[in-house]
Amino acid sequence: MSVPVAVRDGRITGEVRGSVTGRYGYDVPVRGRVVHVSALARALAAPQRPHTAAVPAVALGISAFLALWNLQLVALNPGGGSAWFGLLFFAAIAAGSGWLLRVRQRRLRVLGPLVDNAMMLWRVSWYCRRCGVVSVYGPGEPVAVAASGLAGVLVSMAESGRRQNGQSARPRSAGVRQ
Repeated sequence: MSVPVAVRDGRITGEVRGSVTGRYGYDVPVRGRVVHVSALARALAAPQRPHTAAVPAVALGISAFLALWNLQLVALNPGGGSAWFGLLFFAAIAAGSGWLLRVRQRRLRVLGPLVDNAMMLWRVSWYCRRCGVVSVYGPGEPVAVAASGLAGVLVSMAESGRRQNGQSARPRSAGVRQ
């Protein structure tokens, strides 16, 4: 069976409905959703892309704006302690979110294409229930790998395939000086 089908079959979703007696003795309807993921589905899960840089970018913009606002307050009243505290606080948040933004952008630039290639390998992989091995059909000969930790194996296979094609896993624009 294909690996995406095995992962989908290993995920069971249930809905629970009922009622609970409320604070004043009235029945209150309650609904809940339960998702159970089997160990096999967890082991065969697809590789995950790195986190996006949207949250640090928004945090950088908001904290930089608030730091500039507090800088204006400090310029108007240099003796105001709360304005100085606000300026230093938001400047520290802006610096931290700027650093996190840079780290996430680099991770996306380096790992994004690798994870995309690993996802392509994941989609064409097959799982054997009898022997518990995953057959990965990539370029060249099929490779048999253990079911546990499949995502990491696929990313390393995508990286080695990229090296064989003459492409570096880390682009030159990622901070490497030549």
